[in-house]
Amino acid sequence: MSFDKRLFIWLTTSFIFATVIGTLTHEGGHYIMARSFGYEAHINYMSSWWTDTKNSEFTDTIYSKYRAELMADKDFPEKEKYKEICKVHGKNGFWITLGGPLETVLTGTIGLLFLFAFRKSFDNVTKLTFRQWFLIFVSLFWLRQTANLFTWVGSYFVKGEFSQRGDEIHLAHHFNLPEWTIITLTAIIGAIVLSIIIFKFVPTKQRLTFIASGLVGGIAGYILWLELFGKVIMP
Repeated sequence: MSFDKRLFIWLTTSFIFATVIGTLTHEGGHYIMARSFGYEAHINYMSSWWTDTKNSEFTDTIYSKYRAELMADKDFPEKEKYKEICKVHGKNGFWITLGGPLETVLTGTIGLLFLFAFRKSFDNVTKLTFRQWFLIFVSLFWLRQTANLFTWVGSYFVKGEFSQRGDEIHLAHHFNLPEWTIITLTAIIGAIVLSIIIFKFVPTKQRLTFIASGLVGGIAGYILWLELFGKVIMP
């Protein structure tokens, strides 16, 4: 394996932009799902949130006025209406949470399917074309799942406890599964997809450059967008 400096710069830049695009499209999955239920939704550089403007004033008032009764499961005026709205919120909230990971894995899967559809064009080549690299980067949407696991485990060593944030953790809670199940399973699939891409589709002479640029570009993209400039551009 050789190291191509020019390709390294090009791929590193691509990984940086892919990190930004992957983050925003992921949050876009949440946004679109929330809007499909008629909720008011917002998105920024790293997250999205939604509000049921039609019922929020009612639920906020009930919660504020009858919080003690709610905690004790006692009766209070319009309890059934409040519980029904909360039930709908819970059901729709599941789909909204699923929207982000669903967008990510579907995009990555589509890219992978296209790679296999055009797999013959990758045979016996020493350098990939722009179109071929594009399909690889679309497939690498799956890599977000693997990165999520590393981030989740890393937070444990930094804070001494596993983060309760993250779509995969919330989905695991919804299904009453151990927190690690969904995030680990999807991370393993992401790692398999990455292995397939490296050893089946990236030419041997370009593999070292590809791996190095992925590490540098992925980390740089995270720092540049999520830590530095994202909050300024899309607060």
